[in-house]
Amino acid sequence: MKSPVATKDPEAFARWCEAEGIRTVVAGTADLHGIWRGKRFPIEEFLARVHHGFAFSDVLLVVTHAEDADDGQELVEPPGGETYPFYFPRKEQGFPDIFVVPDLSSARRLSWHEGTVGVMGDFHKASGDVIPIGTRNVLREQIKRARSLGFELNVGLEYEFFIFRGDVDALAESGWRLEPLYSRPYTYSVYRGGLDEELIGEIRRRMADADVSIEASNPETGPGQYELNLHYAEALKAADDGIIYKNGIKEIVAQHGLMACFMAKPSSKWAGSSCHIHQSLWDVDAGRNVLFNHDLGQGLSETGRQYIGGLLATMREFTALFAPTPNSYKRFVPYSWAGTSVSWGHDNRSTGIRAISENAAGTRVEHRLPGADTNPYVAIAACLAGGLYGIEHKLEPPEPYGADAYATDEFESVPQSLSEALDLLERSEAAHEMFGEDFIRYYVIMKRFEVEKYRLQVSDWEVHRYGEMA
Repeated sequence: MKSPVATKDPEAFARWCEAEGIRTVVAGTADLHGIWRGKRFPIEEFLARVHHGFAFSDVLLVVTHAEDADDGQELVEPPGGETYPFYFPRKEQGFPDIFVVPDLSSARRLSWHEGTVGVMGDFHKASGDVIPIGTRNVLREQIKRARSLGFELNVGLEYEFFIFRGDVDALAESGWRLEPLYSRPYTYSVYRGGLDEELIGEIRRRMADADVSIEASNPETGPGQYELNLHYAEALKAADDGIIYKNGIKEIVAQHGLMACFMAKPSSKWAGSSCHIHQSLWDVDAGRNVLFNHDLGQGLSETGRQYIGGLLATMREFTALFAPTPNSYKRFVPYSWAGTSVSWGHDNRSTGIRAISENAAGTRVEHRLPGADTNPYVAIAACLAGGLYGIEHKLEPPEPYGADAYATDEFESVPQSLSEALDLLERSEAAHEMFGEDFIRYYVIMKRFEVEKYRLQVSDWEVHRYGEMA
């Protein structure tokens, strides 16, 4: 029942599929929003096209979360249309084919569907050139940059999510009145976890089948909220794991007539959902953790301090990459378990960056700003880019903070809205240096569209507050 041993050999992959009774391959990759876009292929069709890749209209790179609007499909257009000078799918070009070239080493068994495997891939043009705005490609570029410096990044993701009663159609019919799986918080409750074990245990087992190793699961601080921590992996696999994890949990939970929600803040009354990102940097040749001070046998190394210095220096400018929707910023409140300030400390969960220097193997840095709504390729790329920026520019962080960072005003706060965050990202020299013009301009345009859609909405809160007495 396990996934295939990582291989790039189509013949070995075909033999494994035949032996395991695989009939269907889900092939695709994540869009900007972290949504897995793909197609289902009979195994014979997949193998016939594996070298060339699978055609998709490039329109999928400009659809929104909602996809539809009152006047048809909701698509984002670049300013200037045909004259826009950077890569951007547009109607003037007829939305031609681009190709997802599968990465067979990413193949996973999706055991919640019979005889099915999922495979991630990378966007390419018909010419074979890489699409510069594909988010898996963006992470690959940061990994290449790290390897050119002799480093490999390991990442562990800590996702939180809510489970609501009723499927998506039932929730839509109710006007999105959310009813959590249980009515109050049960933080780390073994009792509550036992009541939900039939579902949560199935998720852990199904994830293991897909080579997504779950270290532990527990109820969290919101009603109906769970955390299932992913075991660390090399950066690209960790991001692939994140996509399989989120998509798989949504599908498994839906099979039980429920809905899993990775929205950062589904209610102002409840805790938000985070995606804390644990990261360690390793010397490719020596195979040792370069964040740890091996000479002294304790604490952070100079490289580790510089890595943190880069995360802090880019935190405000990169916030839009960690908090991608207007809703993301509702999570940035004190005592929310979210990083809300440009700060760091040793084992301090109130700071934006938490350093854990246990031992040579376990020393790592935790970025506490990202929410569960992040695209894992983008968020991990932003962490790696920020850390490498600090190493390349030899940035020293301030002294670690040892008290309650929520209770002081001595630190800069992270941006308080997506609009503010996008302004900082657009002006960021570090972002343009590390990610390139194509991606940063594309990201800003796509997310500004979302900001404008949000600005035009009238909420129940506004009507209740101003309807009578305005």
